[in-house]
Amino acid sequence: MPGPRRTLLVGALATSLVAAAVGLAPQAATAATTAAPAAGSSGEGWLRVGHLSPDTKGVDVELSSLAGGKKVFELDDVTYGQVSPYQELPVGTYVLSMRAADAPDSTPVISTDVTVDKGDASTVVAYGKNDALKTTAFTDDLQQPGDGKAKLRLVQAATTAKSVDVSTSEGTAVAEDAAFGTATKYATVDAGKWTLDVSGSGQRGTAKVDLAGNTVSTLFVLDDSKGDLTVVPVTDAAATASTPTGGVQTGGGGAADPVTQATHEVIATLRSLFH
Repeated sequence: MPGPRRTLLVGALATSLVAAAVGLAPQAATAATTAAPAAGSSGEGWLRVGHLSPDTKGVDVELSSLAGGKKVFELDDVTYGQVSPYQELPVGTYVLSMRAADAPDSTPVISTDVTVDKGDASTVVAYGKNDALKTTAFTDDLQQPGDGKAKLRLVQAATTAKSVDVSTSEGTAVAEDAAFGTATKYATVDAGKWTLDVSGSGQRGTAKVDLAGNTVSTLFVLDDSKGDLTVVPVTDAAATASTPTGGVQTGGGGAADPVTQATHEVIATLRSLFH
């Protein structure tokens, strides 16, 4: 269980997901390679927290048990686009609060109950504009797909588009009409490098990613620093660690650095599975 207060680190990107560094200013949070929680963990589950509100300044995150109010963990100055490492927690209900950074007595910008179930992993995010903040919990499937395969999903958190389409630079569809605040189902595809274009409500963006074998990933669609769209890859689980600890690599802007284009076989699989 956690000890002292932890702070989200700003640093290098996880090489398990992105072979070429993904340049996403103004800051980048380290994403460790991760593995799914061990099956049959006694009375515990996994939880991580994300800040996906583009016009909400840095927040301090606190998770406390609903019964008795015991503080479980804290995160300092979490900024847009950052997601915490997974935290192993006893089964139960908790209160998640986000307050303006360095203002412990201020009214929370978000306060919501979250439930940890035995053996399950969840990502709880605050998303949307500051004057209409929402929270939602996504159930994470961290079961790894095996060598030569990668499993991924898309989370649409860009406020400038009600829904988005994601395709290759050649126009092959990956996801269509992904609604704001939702996650697609996971797809299992061949590992490899590929290019994505994202569009919605007149906005556009580009990202190029390399999915390593035997990994689970989330592709977050976010607002970039120019008001357009960007796709941010996140390693949820990988084969190089015994517990899930990964987080998102970015905060708020810019497209990824170039890598090579995907094979047509990967895109065909994505197209069939992402709807």
